[in-house]
Amino acid sequence: MTYYLISLLGLLPIFVILGISFNLLLGYGGLLSISHGGFFGIGAYATAILVKDYQLEFIPAVAVGALLAGVMSLSVGYAAGRLSDEFLFIVTIAVQVALVELFNNLELTGRSAGIAGIPRPTVLGHQLDSNLEVAILAWIVCLIVAAVCWRVVHSPYGRLLKALREDVPAARSLGKKALWTKVTVFAFSSAIAGIAGGLYASHTLYISPAEFTLDRSVEILSITIIGGLAAYWGPFLGAAVVLALPEALKFADIPDTVAGPVNGMIYTLVVLLLLIYRPRGLLGRDPAVIAQREARKREARRSNGGAGGDREAVLVRPRTTGSGELVEARSLRAEGIGIAFGGVRAVDDVTLEIRPGQVTALVGPNGAGKTTVFNLLSGALRADTGRMTYGDRDISRLSAERRAQIGVVRSFQDVRLFEGMTVLENVHVAVTETRHDSLLSQFSVAAARGRDDVAAARAEEILQSLGLFEQRHVLARELSYAEQKMLMMGRLLATGASCYLLDEPMSGLDQAARAQLTALLREIVADGRTSICIVEHSMQVVREVASWVLFLDRGRLLTEGQPEDVINDPELTSIYFGRPV
Repeated sequence: MTYYLISLLGLLPIFVILGISFNLLLGYGGLLSISHGGFFGIGAYATAILVKDYQLEFIPAVAVGALLAGVMSLSVGYAAGRLSDEFLFIVTIAVQVALVELFNNLELTGRSAGIAGIPRPTVLGHQLDSNLEVAILAWIVCLIVAAVCWRVVHSPYGRLLKALREDVPAARSLGKKALWTKVTVFAFSSAIAGIAGGLYASHTLYISPAEFTLDRSVEILSITIIGGLAAYWGPFLGAAVVLALPEALKFADIPDTVAGPVNGMIYTLVVLLLLIYRPRGLLGRDPAVIAQREARKREARRSNGGAGGDREAVLVRPRTTGSGELVEARSLRAEGIGIAFGGVRAVDDVTLEIRPGQVTALVGPNGAGKTTVFNLLSGALRADTGRMTYGDRDISRLSAERRAQIGVVRSFQDVRLFEGMTVLENVHVAVTETRHDSLLSQFSVAAARGRDDVAAARAEEILQSLGLFEQRHVLARELSYAEQKMLMMGRLLATGASCYLLDEPMSGLDQAARAQLTALLREIVADGRTSICIVEHSMQVVREVASWVLFLDRGRLLTEGQPEDVINDPELTSIYFGRPV
């Protein structure tokens, strides 16, 4: 009985590590992969081969296995950045099946017979001769992995993962590297699964392809769902449940031929009941409650000990270079840009300039091509003809992320907030510099010294200026529509951009909210270095806000000028309202 309990004690941390790795991928990143069992197998086979055939010690063998699993997952991570969730699901199933076939057919892996007689692990010259020592090793590795992942999920990188889980285009519009982040989280998660595989091989001393099939991937998924999506301690509880269930059935008077199906039926029932009555899992909690707890910890670390609302709030700060110098005022120019969809010229030979210190309005009838021009200017679409410059720099070939990083950001017709994150987190994601969002930067000296606390203070300062400080721990989806519009503006301002492309920012607002937003837009351009371009249908708003008006029709720029001159032109009025001239 003691041997049996020690064996279970050694298996539990392995399953916990698997749960942690998958929770990072699905719970925080929102990426569903069914190939995790295969990457678990890569780590196990690599460790077994290196330890048995090459007499390598445990630590370097596991490190190689984890590295191999991470590298082999890069293609899946790339697919995650390019494909929709449905196609990603299919790709990961194919990868899982392919890996099992490799295990079954390669001579190196022992084909279907697997690898037997794996030596017990050796650590720093000391061979672990007992199951208890191997179990202790597994728990030490588990605690190290847990500590590393704690740092990751409570860092700007973890916050960015949640933002990408909520809305990828919105994150890209803030200059965030969506593709690279998804690739790195896949590789990191798979590497952790590879570590678990190395421990598994050292624990069981025998591995075969049957241990790493699709059933294993589903088992890992069950750990995450039962414990709780994005619940840090969820994998500990989920692994205990998943591991204890089949063991409990061994003590029941059930024939071996029936035990497997019964086990699967119980798994399914448990998961279904959780999805219905406890969709966040056993340990899953409201994101707003978690955010409040983190904010209290952050405030306790601040030397002044004061509330964010007591600081003098500064909404607009001039954009600076890396050396702290002010960025020179720049115009966004488009010269002869055009794009066609299926032979239809949506935008045709448009030349325009968005100047600093001005609010430029882009107006025209429905179908005039205003949003398409915005997509071209922001980088969401690439022009077939023409070129675009920002200051002296040609940005025609730059992606939306790169344009946002150099100071050109945009909003959307729909608000597109990160609805499952709090108000503060929405702004905090944007205020964090892109170079501080990477996985490796979370373990730098600057990160350890509280760099993220400075960003959080700036985010609170912006919310204070917009009148949203009291709602900072409320989920974004729970705000009123007018408050969501202000949060959208706060998130854009947090990027420190110098050119804002706002698609119908006044739509759906009452008079009071519209007046507040109008005052904000005027404040933004008052420094003479910042430019704003808005798409707007209300001529009253154009009169109140705009300094310059561009009139589009059928994808062509008909005229531009002062608001009153353009609005009072009878020919343009007829075109706008669809009447013959």
